[in-house]
Amino acid sequence: MTFIKTLLIFTTAILFLAACEKENSYEGGTVGISDGTLKSDGGGNCLPNHINGIYKAGTALSSTHYIDVQLNVTTPGSYVITTDTVNGIYFKALGIVTTAGNNTVRLMGGGTPAAAGPFNYTVKYDWSTCIINVITVPANTPPSKYTLNGHPDSCLNYNVNGVYKVGVALNPTNTITFNTNVTTPGTYNLAVQSFNGMLFSGSGVFLNAGVNSVTLSGFGTPLQDGIWLTQVSNDTITKCRFALIVLPESGTSAAVFSMGGGGGNCANFTSSGTYTSGIPMSGANTVKVNVIVSSVGAYTIASNTVNGVTFLGMGNFSATGTQSVTLTATGTPTAAGSFNFAVTGGSSTCSFPLTFN
Repeated sequence: MTFIKTLLIFTTAILFLAACEKENSYEGGTVGISDGTLKSDGGGNCLPNHINGIYKAGTALSSTHYIDVQLNVTTPGSYVITTDTVNGIYFKALGIVTTAGNNTVRLMGGGTPAAAGPFNYTVKYDWSTCIINVITVPANTPPSKYTLNGHPDSCLNYNVNGVYKVGVALNPTNTITFNTNVTTPGTYNLAVQSFNGMLFSGSGVFLNAGVNSVTLSGFGTPLQDGIWLTQVSNDTITKCRFALIVLPESGTSAAVFSMGGGGGNCANFTSSGTYTSGIPMSGANTVKVNVIVSSVGAYTIASNTVNGVTFLGMGNFSATGTQSVTLTATGTPTAAGSFNFAVTGGSSTCSFPLTFN
């Protein structure tokens, strides 16, 4: 009788484990375990990576503490990505990746830092590893003093990363990077308040004075398409304005195109409106340039920020061939004179001069 009971228990356990393995599924169907590697540089450092949060000795981590790493996925499926526990804290992510290629994954932090200092964490995924360095500061580290590049007008030399589309939730690829001028190193908290269903935030520590870049992570789901003008700020102490393009929900397969005159002057360039130092740009301040479309779909075109002004355009190409597009100016000119703008769209860049009164 004892043998029979033991056999029944053993058989039940096997059936239970098998059932658990078969239940690894989601709405799209049953999935297996993903295969791939962590992206890293020649020195084994995670690349690219983003560290968010202020890590203070003796202060427990919260939802603001996370790291982003990138995977090169060969076989989509479920994943578990972890780090070792160092200085009392660790990072971990569980989920399902549905597409092959580059995927950004967010690992949430846990634990309480025991001591101040720089600490290396080994990130593990599949059979690959990479290293990410997280700095823990002393418990009494003060806030930093800094200004945003472009304060109090248009942000200068900022980068909007990721694709923004109506109805599509933001993910770890949706970030914005701003430049700051730090006078006193220390902790920082920077945010873009909620707009069009989205918000951006970031926190960390400036270790050195001078120019430092800050990356803010996006959250939420865009509600409407268009060019959105908003500002990033640290309360009301330092702020600057920037633009973000949201694509419409339908008909947004990416167009394939190049700038007319790519590599040189923009083809068929014309400008409209008056450009005067100290006067903010309006909807009347536009330029037109030619593009060469080889495949229809959605497009975004943007210039660099020069003299406090940026030109932006978005829409859908419904036909191939040479077409004219209109770019609208944002920002406030800071000086008079002639300035050159570089316009990037599709696979190329062209340039045009513009004179400010």
